[in-house]
Amino acid sequence: MSKETTKKKFTKHASPTADGSSKPDLMYDRNVPKPSHAEYARTLIAKMDVATLCTISEKSKGHPYGSFVTYAMHNGDLIFLLSQLAEHTKNLNANSKASALIAETGEGNPLALSRVTLVGECLEVQDDERESVKKSFIEAHESASVYADWEDFAFFRLNVESVRYIGGFGRMSWVNESRWNSSEPDPLLQNSDDIITHMNEDHSDALVLYCQTMSKAKETSHAVMTHIDRYGFEMMATINSETKPIRLGFEKDVKTPDEARIELVKMVKEARKLISQN
Repeated sequence: MSKETTKKKFTKHASPTADGSSKPDLMYDRNVPKPSHAEYARTLIAKMDVATLCTISEKSKGHPYGSFVTYAMHNGDLIFLLSQLAEHTKNLNANSKASALIAETGEGNPLALSRVTLVGECLEVQDDERESVKKSFIEAHESASVYADWEDFAFFRLNVESVRYIGGFGRMSWVNESRWNSSEPDPLLQNSDDIITHMNEDHSDALVLYCQTMSKAKETSHAVMTHIDRYGFEMMATINSETKPIRLGFEKDVKTPDEARIELVKMVKEARKLISQN
């Protein structure tokens, strides 16, 4: 799968405590590079492993029927291992139209967190693809190897046709099939929490310097890193008892924690130089 090269330009991000009643003051360059909505959605799906599968109910006269399922990704589509006795499987065998909702978990206002809905046809996987699909699913859910080959279980694939991404208040769009298929999860996904913890615990002074010298938040007294990706990172800056979102971009895209560290150190040196000049 090829990397999506088009970067999404600024879209406002908000604190998890936001309620959507007001837009945050923009304290940084609106053109700072950041992931596209397709990349954000791919990263969220790679991070989570459970979804709400919505099918068309046979029993309830065509009403939507939501159920809790585990999933894996395979060639851009969602894969489910479903029991033939389950209501959602009976529904899919009668009508393959389906969608899956995957939501981020965390503290604060849940509506400020990310979620993605994938829409398409959900069909049973054919015999010639079963082994490759099974491998992808077992890699994500090792315990499923116990029952993956039982006769009353089958793999189903949600062939993604469109994607709705919501990244919190004011950040949402439909992602088309082409953009979805050409994107990939962020390469820092598995290490981002460790990087964020390290920066907040050991380099809080550097975060304040970033805000004071590389954004409009010149009066920042405290800052906390909240997110990092291949294109840059986000912080919540405290300014006169208020918190403001700040995003800064790297000079070049990063793919590994070491590359991220090099960019962060380079930015600290630049920030210190800017401070000394004032």
